[in-house]
Amino acid sequence: MGTVAGTVAGIVGGLVAGITLKYTYDKYIQEQQMHKKIKSVPRKLFRRGPAPVTVRAVYPDHQTFSHNMKSPIWVEFDAPINSSTVTKDTVIVKSSVSDEPLDGFLDAGGRILMFRPHGKYPAENGKAKVSITLIGTDTGAGAITDVKGVSLDGDMDGKAGGDFEYKFNILK
Repeated sequence: MGTVAGTVAGIVGGLVAGITLKYTYDKYIQEQQMHKKIKSVPRKLFRRGPAPVTVRAVYPDHQTFSHNMKSPIWVEFDAPINSSTVTKDTVIVKSSVSDEPLDGFLDAGGRILMFRPHGKYPAENGKAKVSITLIGTDTGAGAITDVKGVSLDGDMDGKAGGDFEYKFNILK
């Protein structure tokens, strides 16, 4: 009987050892395959640079001014901007009645930019379409940037660069 018990113990020990080896081998192979998969993921997916600043809101938001032909245009950004990059070359306001950019007072601080025309918006028969363009792509005259120096994402594609354009109607 001692021989049978020894044989059974040997078989059970062998099975446990075999199962343990199989489990260890399978786990090792699975980890190696996972490691290869992780290595194949492009590293650029994990690199995060500073997110570019974008336009959050524009006033007038209802697309129409009525009565006041000198109303300001307010632009709110989602991050603080570098106010020294807000110039007549990076903020262009035009009326559909004139090809020339409008002169006005520009003020920027923190997350807000404001344009107020020096006179009335040029209109024909008491109405016009006014556009404001914020330059985000530096083509020599500069671009609006955030406080870290990253250009405006004007086209809202998640990458720095691109111009933002907004149009609205004015009525007298």
